[in-house]
Amino acid sequence: MRTPRVHSRCRKTSSPAGSPSPADGFAFAGARPLGCLLVHGFTATPDEMRPLGEALAARGFPVRGVRLAGHGTDVADLARTRWADWFATVAEGADRLLRDVPALAVAGMSLGALLALHLAATRPRDVAALVLCGTPLDLGDARLRWLPLLARVPWIARRWAIMPKRSGPDIADPVVRAASRSYPAMPLAGVLELLRLQTIVRGEIGQVTQPALLLHGRHDHSVPLANLELVRRSLASRLVESHVLERSWHVVTLDYDRDEVARLTADFLERVAERAAPLADHPVTSTPGMGKTTRSGWPMGG
Repeated sequence: MRTPRVHSRCRKTSSPAGSPSPADGFAFAGARPLGCLLVHGFTATPDEMRPLGEALAARGFPVRGVRLAGHGTDVADLARTRWADWFATVAEGADRLLRDVPALAVAGMSLGALLALHLAATRPRDVAALVLCGTPLDLGDARLRWLPLLARVPWIARRWAIMPKRSGPDIADPVVRAASRSYPAMPLAGVLELLRLQTIVRGEIGQVTQPALLLHGRHDHSVPLANLELVRRSLASRLVESHVLERSWHVVTLDYDRDEVARLTADFLERVAERAAPLADHPVTSTPGMGKTTRSGWPMGG
């Protein structure tokens, strides 16, 4: 039987001074046993995931949106940050959410999707489901393979240490694009770290068995649409759903199709939760046709 929708009260995290900052993470309460960890993209802030978080909370899911290390402050901070620092933020967010819920779903946008995959691969018993938006498994530009070598040339490293975004955030909705709090530039060091993480995730995605929902904007200018099929084929998950958002560019969580993203995500997670409920009541090591299980008995495979 479908779990009834439960409306929840929202609770925001605050800055150290006590006043909420737009760049801060957020936490929304919920009554469901499946918690949702939301992870934003490269140069962005948790605002990128807030509409999805609010929609999931309205459907009764406990939600935590994290602010990745080096983000939401100054682009120079991002230049000093490594991918392991981003992942440490995600791991800490997962640990905090798992104190309150028996099972965890991770939804990531772009870089956040890579970090979600890495968490699922390295901590499979802690992740029950994935929602991957605009996953940059292959950026489709052969020139990028030379970037790590070129970055070692001193004058190139100085000249391109900070690279302005020529067209701003990859969002079709002009109102949302103008309001974006993402950095207006990208540090070369940060791009190199993203590429390092991308290489790691390519090597481990075949170990990821959790149910996965894949979402991608039809007119994405940052990550080729071909990644949707590439990710689908690379996963070891038995349950994979994929959708193309016809009106959106890269940041589908904020763009014209943001309500559809929220609906698809909440519906998918409800189905995952319903399939897992019998196992949660009677935890087992494995179940034929369901793959391995999380530490709480939730299925990892589809």
